[in-house]
Amino acid sequence: MKLNKNKATFGQHETFPMRYGWITKGVEALTKSPTIFTNTEDAMIELGVGSNMVRALQYWLRVTGIASFEPGLGTITSLGQTLISEDGDQYLEDEATLWIIHWLIASNAELATGYFWFFNHYEIPRFQDKEALQALSEFVASELKQNRSINTLKSDISTLFRMYAPVSGKADEHLDSPLAQLQLIEKDGGHGHKSLRSIRPFLPPVALHFALQQIFSARPEMAAIPIRSLLYGSDGWVAPGAVYRLSEEGFMEALNRVVESYPKHYELRETAGLHQLYLRKKPDDVVTVIHEYYKGAN
Repeated sequence: MKLNKNKATFGQHETFPMRYGWITKGVEALTKSPTIFTNTEDAMIELGVGSNMVRALQYWLRVTGIASFEPGLGTITSLGQTLISEDGDQYLEDEATLWIIHWLIASNAELATGYFWFFNHYEIPRFQDKEALQALSEFVASELKQNRSINTLKSDISTLFRMYAPVSGKADEHLDSPLAQLQLIEKDGGHGHKSLRSIRPFLPPVALHFALQQIFSARPEMAAIPIRSLLYGSDGWVAPGAVYRLSEEGFMEALNRVVESYPKHYELRETAGLHQLYLRKKPDDVVTVIHEYYKGAN
Protein backbone atom coordinates (compact mmCIF):
# COMPACT_ATOMS: atom_id res chain seq x y z
CA MET A 1 0.00 0.00 0.00
CA LYS A 2 2.94 2.31 0.68
CA LEU A 3 6.41 2.15 -0.81
CA ASN A 4 9.05 1.03 1.68
CA LYS A 5 12.54 1.57 0.29
CA ASN A 6 13.88 -1.21 2.49
CA LYS A 7 11.37 -3.76 1.22
CA ALA A 8 11.39 -4.01 -2.55
CA THR A 9 10.97 -7.14 -4.67
CA PHE A 10 11.75 -7.62 -8.34
CA GLY A 11 11.79 -10.58 -10.71
CA GLN A 12 10.35 -13.34 -8.54
CA HIS A 13 7.76 -14.32 -11.17
CA GLU A 14 10.33 -16.42 -13.08
CA THR A 15 9.37 -14.30 -16.18
CA PHE A 16 5.90 -15.88 -16.26
CA PRO A 17 2.87 -13.59 -16.09
CA MET A 18 -0.18 -14.76 -14.17
CA ARG A 19 -2.06 -16.96 -16.62
CA TYR A 20 -5.63 -18.09 -17.12
CA GLY A 21 -6.56 -20.79 -14.62
CA TRP A 22 -3.48 -20.43 -12.44
CA ILE A 23 -5.18 -18.82 -9.44
CA THR A 24 -8.01 -21.35 -9.47
CA LYS A 25 -5.57 -24.26 -9.88
CA GLY A 26 -3.42 -22.97 -7.05
CA VAL A 27 -6.35 -22.63 -4.66
CA GLU A 28 -7.63 -26.10 -5.55
CA ALA A 29 -4.17 -27.62 -5.09
CA LEU A 30 -3.66 -25.98 -1.69
CA THR A 31 -7.12 -27.10 -0.61
CA LYS A 32 -6.12 -30.69 -1.34
CA SER A 33 -2.63 -30.42 0.14
CA PRO A 34 -1.28 -27.39 2.04
CA THR A 35 2.25 -28.75 1.50
CA ILE A 36 1.93 -29.14 -2.28
CA PHE A 37 4.46 -26.40 -3.07
CA THR A 38 7.17 -27.98 -0.91
CA ASN A 39 7.70 -30.74 -3.49
CA THR A 40 8.23 -29.29 -6.93
CA GLU A 41 7.72 -32.58 -8.75
CA ASP A 42 4.40 -33.24 -7.01
CA ALA A 43 3.32 -29.66 -7.72
CA MET A 44 4.27 -30.01 -11.39
CA ILE A 45 2.06 -33.10 -11.70
CA GLU A 46 -0.85 -31.61 -9.76
CA LEU A 47 -0.78 -28.25 -11.52
CA GLY A 48 0.25 -29.47 -14.95
CA VAL A 49 3.05 -26.92 -15.37
CA GLY A 50 6.85 -26.87 -15.39
CA SER A 51 9.08 -26.24 -12.37
CA ASN A 52 9.62 -22.54 -13.07
CA MET A 53 5.88 -22.09 -13.57
CA VAL A 54 5.24 -23.74 -10.19
CA ARG A 55 7.34 -21.04 -8.52
CA ALA A 56 5.67 -18.34 -10.61
CA LEU A 57 2.19 -19.57 -9.70
CA GLN A 58 3.12 -19.61 -6.04
CA TYR A 59 4.43 -16.05 -6.38
CA TRP A 60 1.17 -14.76 -7.89
CA LEU A 61 -0.83 -16.42 -5.12
CA ARG A 62 1.34 -14.52 -2.60
CA VAL A 63 1.26 -11.19 -4.40
CA THR A 64 -2.53 -11.16 -4.66
CA GLY A 65 -2.89 -12.13 -1.01
CA ILE A 66 -4.95 -15.18 -1.98
CA ALA A 67 -2.52 -17.48 -0.18
CA SER A 68 0.26 -17.10 2.35
CA PHE A 69 3.26 -19.35 2.72
CA GLU A 70 5.34 -20.36 5.69
CA PRO A 71 8.16 -22.92 5.47
CA GLY A 72 6.52 -26.19 4.52
CA LEU A 73 2.95 -24.91 4.53
CA GLY A 74 0.65 -22.92 2.28
CA THR A 75 -2.59 -21.42 3.57
CA ILE A 76 -5.47 -19.96 1.61
CA THR A 77 -6.27 -16.63 3.24
CA SER A 78 -9.76 -15.50 4.18
CA LEU A 79 -9.56 -13.22 1.14
CA GLY A 80 -8.73 -16.18 -1.09
CA GLN A 81 -11.47 -18.32 0.46
CA THR A 82 -14.04 -15.62 -0.28
CA LEU A 83 -12.74 -14.47 -3.65
CA ILE A 84 -11.96 -17.83 -5.29
CA SER A 85 -14.84 -20.02 -4.21
CA GLU A 86 -18.20 -21.34 -5.35
CA ASP A 87 -19.89 -18.48 -3.52
CA GLY A 88 -17.39 -16.00 -4.95
CA ASP A 89 -15.84 -16.12 -8.40
CA GLN A 90 -14.05 -19.44 -8.61
CA TYR A 91 -13.09 -19.14 -12.28
CA LEU A 92 -12.57 -15.37 -12.54
CA GLU A 93 -15.64 -14.88 -14.73
CA ASP A 94 -16.76 -11.61 -13.13
CA GLU A 95 -14.86 -8.59 -14.45
CA ALA A 96 -15.02 -7.00 -10.99
CA THR A 97 -12.81 -9.85 -9.75
CA LEU A 98 -10.19 -9.00 -12.37
CA TRP A 99 -10.18 -5.34 -11.37
CA ILE A 100 -9.75 -6.33 -7.72
CA ILE A 101 -6.92 -8.75 -8.53
CA HIS A 102 -5.24 -6.01 -10.56
CA TRP A 103 -5.55 -3.69 -7.57
CA LEU A 104 -4.08 -6.30 -5.22
CA ILE A 105 -1.03 -6.66 -7.47
CA ALA A 106 -0.47 -2.99 -8.34
CA SER A 107 -0.90 -1.86 -4.73
CA ASN A 108 1.58 -4.41 -3.38
CA ALA A 109 4.65 -2.22 -3.11
CA GLU A 110 6.63 -4.84 -1.18
CA LEU A 111 6.16 -8.01 -3.26
CA ALA A 112 5.53 -6.47 -6.71
CA THR A 113 7.58 -3.28 -6.59
CA GLY A 114 7.97 -3.01 -10.36
CA TYR A 115 4.22 -3.22 -10.87
CA PHE A 116 3.59 -0.73 -8.06
CA TRP A 117 6.09 1.63 -9.67
CA PHE A 118 4.57 1.37 -13.13
CA PHE A 119 0.97 2.00 -12.12
CA ASN A 120 1.64 4.56 -9.37
CA HIS A 121 4.73 6.43 -10.58
CA TYR A 122 5.13 6.04 -14.33
CA GLU A 123 2.92 8.68 -15.91
CA ILE A 124 4.17 8.58 -19.52
CA PRO A 125 1.11 7.68 -21.65
CA ARG A 126 3.04 6.37 -24.69
CA PHE A 127 6.55 4.92 -24.52
CA GLN A 128 9.04 2.53 -25.99
CA ASP A 129 9.81 -0.52 -23.88
CA LYS A 130 13.44 0.56 -23.43
CA GLU A 131 12.24 3.95 -22.13
CA ALA A 132 10.16 2.26 -19.43
CA LEU A 133 13.12 0.09 -18.47
CA GLN A 134 15.37 3.12 -18.24
CA ALA A 135 12.82 4.94 -16.07
CA LEU A 136 12.52 1.94 -13.72
CA SER A 137 16.32 1.68 -13.49
CA GLU A 138 16.56 5.36 -12.56
CA PHE A 139 13.78 4.98 -9.98
CA VAL A 140 15.54 2.04 -8.33
CA ALA A 141 18.86 3.89 -8.23
CA SER A 142 17.63 7.35 -7.19
CA GLU A 143 14.55 6.61 -5.09
CA LEU A 144 15.23 3.17 -3.64
CA LYS A 145 19.02 3.72 -3.47
CA GLN A 146 19.57 0.13 -4.58
CA ASN A 147 21.64 -1.72 -7.12
CA ARG A 148 19.56 -4.16 -9.13
CA SER A 149 20.58 -6.22 -12.12
CA ILE A 150 19.36 -4.67 -15.37
CA ASN A 151 18.30 -8.16 -16.44
CA THR A 152 16.09 -8.51 -13.35
CA LEU A 153 14.43 -5.16 -14.02
CA LYS A 154 14.06 -6.01 -17.70
CA SER A 155 12.27 -9.24 -16.78
CA ASP A 156 9.87 -7.26 -14.60
CA ILE A 157 9.04 -4.84 -17.42
CA SER A 158 8.72 -7.62 -19.98
CA THR A 159 6.48 -9.74 -17.76
CA LEU A 160 4.35 -6.73 -16.89
CA PHE A 161 3.67 -5.98 -20.55
CA ARG A 162 2.98 -9.62 -21.41
CA MET A 163 0.54 -9.80 -18.50
CA TYR A 164 -1.46 -6.73 -19.47
CA ALA A 165 -0.84 -6.47 -23.23
CA PRO A 166 -0.13 -9.93 -24.72
CA VAL A 167 1.23 -10.16 -28.24
CA SER A 168 -1.56 -11.21 -30.60
CA GLY A 169 -0.95 -14.14 -32.91
CA LYS A 170 1.26 -16.08 -30.49
CA ALA A 171 0.65 -19.81 -30.28
CA ASP A 172 0.02 -19.64 -26.52
CA GLU A 173 -2.06 -16.45 -26.63
CA HIS A 174 -4.99 -18.30 -25.03
CA LEU A 175 -2.82 -18.88 -21.96
CA ASP A 176 -2.09 -15.21 -21.40
CA SER A 177 -3.27 -13.33 -18.36
CA PRO A 178 -6.96 -12.49 -17.91
CA LEU A 179 -5.84 -9.00 -16.85
CA ALA A 180 -5.33 -8.15 -20.53
CA GLN A 181 -9.12 -7.80 -20.68
CA LEU A 182 -8.86 -4.62 -18.62
CA GLN A 183 -6.96 -2.84 -21.43
CA LEU A 184 -4.81 -0.89 -18.99
CA ILE A 185 -1.76 -1.37 -21.23
CA GLU A 186 -1.92 -1.82 -24.99
CA LYS A 187 0.57 -2.38 -27.76
CA ASP A 188 1.49 0.82 -29.60
CA GLY A 189 3.82 0.07 -32.47
CA GLY A 190 6.64 -2.45 -32.79
CA HIS A 191 8.41 -2.00 -29.47
CA GLY A 192 6.08 0.46 -27.83
CA HIS A 193 3.10 0.46 -25.49
CA LYS A 194 0.53 2.93 -24.26
CA SER A 195 -1.15 3.16 -20.88
CA LEU A 196 -3.63 5.99 -20.94
CA ARG A 197 -5.74 7.54 -18.22
CA SER A 198 -9.35 7.62 -19.39
CA ILE A 199 -12.93 7.74 -18.11
CA ARG A 200 -13.47 3.95 -17.92
CA PRO A 201 -17.26 4.06 -17.41
CA PHE A 202 -17.43 0.28 -16.96
CA LEU A 203 -15.17 0.15 -13.90
CA PRO A 204 -17.33 -1.72 -11.35
CA PRO A 205 -18.01 0.45 -8.26
CA VAL A 206 -17.04 -2.45 -5.99
CA ALA A 207 -13.48 -2.38 -7.38
CA LEU A 208 -12.93 1.23 -6.31
CA HIS A 209 -14.85 0.65 -3.06
CA PHE A 210 -12.55 -2.31 -2.29
CA ALA A 211 -9.48 -0.14 -2.90
CA LEU A 212 -10.79 2.75 -0.80
CA GLN A 213 -11.72 0.52 2.12
CA GLN A 214 -8.25 -1.01 2.05
CA ILE A 215 -6.62 2.43 1.98
CA PHE A 216 -8.68 3.78 4.88
CA SER A 217 -7.98 0.59 6.85
CA ALA A 218 -4.25 1.08 6.30
CA ARG A 219 -4.50 4.74 7.36
CA PRO A 220 -6.71 4.71 10.48
CA GLU A 221 -5.61 8.21 11.42
CA MET A 222 -7.28 9.59 8.28
CA ALA A 223 -10.96 10.53 8.44
CA ALA A 224 -10.68 12.09 5.00
CA ILE A 225 -8.27 11.90 2.08
CA PRO A 226 -7.78 14.64 -0.53
CA ILE A 227 -9.08 13.69 -3.96
CA ARG A 228 -5.76 14.67 -5.50
CA SER A 229 -3.94 12.12 -3.31
CA LEU A 230 -6.35 9.40 -4.42
CA LEU A 231 -5.75 10.39 -8.02
CA TYR A 232 -1.99 10.81 -8.04
CA GLY A 233 -0.68 9.50 -4.72
CA SER A 234 1.36 11.22 -2.03
CA ASP A 235 4.11 10.27 0.41
CA GLY A 236 4.58 6.90 -1.29
CA TRP A 237 0.98 5.77 -0.84
CA VAL A 238 -0.87 3.89 -3.55
CA ALA A 239 -3.31 5.91 -5.68
CA PRO A 240 -6.45 4.14 -6.96
CA GLY A 241 -6.89 6.75 -9.68
CA ALA A 242 -3.45 5.84 -11.02
CA VAL A 243 -3.80 2.09 -10.53
CA TYR A 244 -7.10 2.07 -12.43
CA ARG A 245 -5.69 4.51 -15.00
CA LEU A 246 -8.51 7.02 -14.53
CA SER A 247 -8.47 10.57 -15.83
CA GLU A 248 -9.59 13.31 -13.44
CA GLU A 249 -13.04 13.28 -15.02
CA GLY A 250 -13.13 9.49 -14.98
CA PHE A 251 -12.08 9.29 -11.35
CA MET A 252 -14.75 11.75 -10.22
CA GLU A 253 -17.40 9.86 -12.19
CA ALA A 254 -16.24 6.56 -10.68
CA LEU A 255 -16.09 8.08 -7.20
CA ASN A 256 -19.61 9.47 -7.52
CA ARG A 257 -20.85 6.02 -8.52
CA VAL A 258 -19.18 4.58 -5.41
CA VAL A 259 -20.71 7.24 -3.14
CA GLU A 260 -24.13 6.51 -4.66
CA SER A 261 -23.65 2.74 -4.31
CA TYR A 262 -22.26 2.91 -0.76
CA PRO A 263 -23.85 6.03 0.80
CA LYS A 264 -23.28 4.84 4.37
CA HIS A 265 -19.53 4.72 3.78
CA TYR A 266 -18.52 7.96 2.04
CA GLU A 267 -19.23 11.64 1.60
CA LEU A 268 -17.63 14.11 -0.79
CA ARG A 269 -16.93 17.55 0.68
CA GLU A 270 -15.10 20.67 -0.30
CA THR A 271 -13.60 22.57 2.61
CA ALA A 272 -11.49 25.70 2.19
CA GLY A 273 -11.07 24.86 -1.48
CA LEU A 274 -9.86 21.32 -0.75
CA HIS A 275 -11.93 18.55 -2.30
CA GLN A 276 -11.86 15.48 -0.04
CA LEU A 277 -13.44 12.06 0.39
CA TYR A 278 -14.72 11.56 3.93
CA LEU A 279 -15.22 8.19 5.56
CA ARG A 280 -18.58 8.08 7.35
CA LYS A 281 -18.06 4.84 9.27
CA LYS A 282 -15.29 2.48 10.29
CA PRO A 283 -13.95 0.80 7.14
CA ASP A 284 -15.15 -2.71 6.42
CA ASP A 285 -12.74 -5.60 6.14
CA VAL A 286 -12.19 -6.16 2.42
CA VAL A 287 -13.34 -9.77 2.82
CA THR A 288 -16.72 -8.37 3.88
CA VAL A 289 -16.71 -6.07 0.86
CA ILE A 290 -16.34 -8.89 -1.64
CA HIS A 291 -18.61 -11.27 0.30
CA GLU A 292 -21.41 -8.71 0.16
CA TYR A 293 -20.74 -8.08 -3.53
CA TYR A 294 -20.85 -11.73 -4.57
CA LYS A 295 -23.89 -12.35 -2.36
CA GLY A 296 -25.71 -9.64 -4.29
CA ALA A 297 -24.33 -10.76 -7.66
CA ASN A 298 -25.39 -14.37 -7.11
